[in-house]
Amino acid sequence: GIFHAKWIFGDYVFYLGLDRFMVDFRLIASRVLVQFQKDLNGEFELEFSQSRSSIDEWLSLEKARGESANSDPLTVKLLVELYKKVDELSNLIKNEKSPQIPLESLETATHIGFEGFKFGVQCLEEGEIYFARILLPTFIKKEILVYFRALDTNTAKIFRVSKGDEREWSAYVAESERLEIRRAKNDEQ
Repeated sequence: GIFHAKWIFGDYVFYLGLDRFMVDFRLIASRVLVQFQKDLNGEFELEFSQSRSSIDEWLSLEKARGESANSDPLTVKLLVELYKKVDELSNLIKNEKSPQIPLESLETATHIGFEGFKFGVQCLEEGEIYFARILLPTFIKKEILVYFRALDTNTAKIFRVSKGDEREWSAYVAESERLEIRRAKNDEQ
């Protein structure tokens, strides 16, 4: 067989194998709900590519032109989210957009990091590619779409995410790290 090993050192996970590159990333205790399924034939590619709404595209274009320089970023973000909700309701009323296809599995990731996450249960097949919807428990509920590879039966390495979703994920992980540091400091006192 092919040699590979896994080491866990503190909050870091290290993988080494002759069949893959060495991967290491930090995981912190934080929970997110993940709906996922093996992507056998690129069946979720359309949903992934359509995940970026037209308002996001328009806003990116306006920012590139410098049109939003005098706008309050928080107000713009709230207005964009409101627009998305109204657009979603309008599409539901008109039956223009079909509802999402439920994915086969739903589990809670117990640890997250910038490059991946880990489930508390063994629910993955090592080496397989999965499509996932991750529900971020933020003030404005946000669902991000990712592709990940199973490094083992419970650890996922994200390898594809849209730019907007990557920003949301990174912000959530950073905030979770800050909370973890605060918790650790309070435990020391």
